[in-house]
Amino acid sequence: MQPRRTFLSTLSVGATGLASGQTPSAAPAPSADPSADIFQAAYKGDIPRATELAKLNPAIAHLRSADGRRPLHYAVAGGQTPMIFFLSTLGADLSASPESPLLTAVDYPDHALAFEMSQILLMNASDPNAKRADGHTALDLAALRGYSDIVELLVHRGANGPQAAAVTVERVYFGNRYRSDAEGRPYTPENIDGLPQNFINDFARLAHFDADRVKHLLKIAPGLIGARATWDELAIEAAAHMGLVPLARHLADHGAPVSTCTATLLGQRNLVEGLVKSDAACVRECGAHDIALLAYTAYGDQRAEIADFLLRSGANVQSKAFGGQTTLHLAAGKGYLELADVLLLHGADVNAAAKSRGQETPLSIAIKAKREKMVEFLKSRGARA
Repeated sequence: MQPRRTFLSTLSVGATGLASGQTPSAAPAPSADPSADIFQAAYKGDIPRATELAKLNPAIAHLRSADGRRPLHYAVAGGQTPMIFFLSTLGADLSASPESPLLTAVDYPDHALAFEMSQILLMNASDPNAKRADGHTALDLAALRGYSDIVELLVHRGANGPQAAAVTVERVYFGNRYRSDAEGRPYTPENIDGLPQNFINDFARLAHFDADRVKHLLKIAPGLIGARATWDELAIEAAAHMGLVPLARHLADHGAPVSTCTATLLGQRNLVEGLVKSDAACVRECGAHDIALLAYTAYGDQRAEIADFLLRSGANVQSKAFGGQTTLHLAAGKGYLELADVLLLHGADVNAAAKSRGQETPLSIAIKAKREKMVEFLKSRGARA
């Protein structure tokens, strides 16, 4: 299979790749309005124009208009999902004042777009308890719109309020994210004083696809090992959800914090079991971009034994990976029969539909990936394409 791509790797050439000196593989499409400023370009979703402006001013995502809003506010107001991605890669503050862009996203009149924008912001650590000047919270606004799925998403990400008490949804947990290193010892953060945030962002972005450059940058600035990008991601976490096991192991060996998610990817069963036994809540842990712990049993080599342990410890078999897929979708695409068997034994929905993949089921993905043994296996368990 080809490596999975996230918005950070997909936009690396068109956005931050230019800022870091990479050569784009193709010239960007012409701008819809070559005279537009960044706020107009953001509202209209004119990424080619925004790219031109970013080349002239790499800090363009932090500019403010006359009323104090930043380009991200305009992108959300215009319902421009690709522009939200683009500005995120430039280090935009996803909870920027005067009022968080999330408040506009959850109150957007198009429900589908409201959910999509809210999910992008929340899965990259926008504050779920954002509040408007009039006192209304994001939870209030979503509830008033009748957007129950966004209410659930907000509560999942940690929103509090009267509406939250009535919502039955698993809340994300980050108790072990920066707790220990690869040996299970307490993690001690590196000194990152003096490291520019755009340098940190680029390091995390490159960790999605360019191991050699990551290793080179780490030699130059060892403090990068534990530095977080503005979208709330460490380089080791990027490597982990991209399934780049050798890079994740290299970063772990150089002292990066190893979360339960990363330990799972690396197959460190003893560390995973120790973390769970010391803190049972970490089965609800998510990695960067709100990717559920269980998904990391499929991103690299299949980790069927760890998956079985996590599920017996209370992990949710239907928890979602990047793009709304379950771990069974991931296993189906990679032909991981042993892992798929464990998931089904623990109640995985063999016909679960991944919304962002056009409602594809695990069988659909296995067929597309030409995993013949997996296709036969899933059909024997009642799967439908």
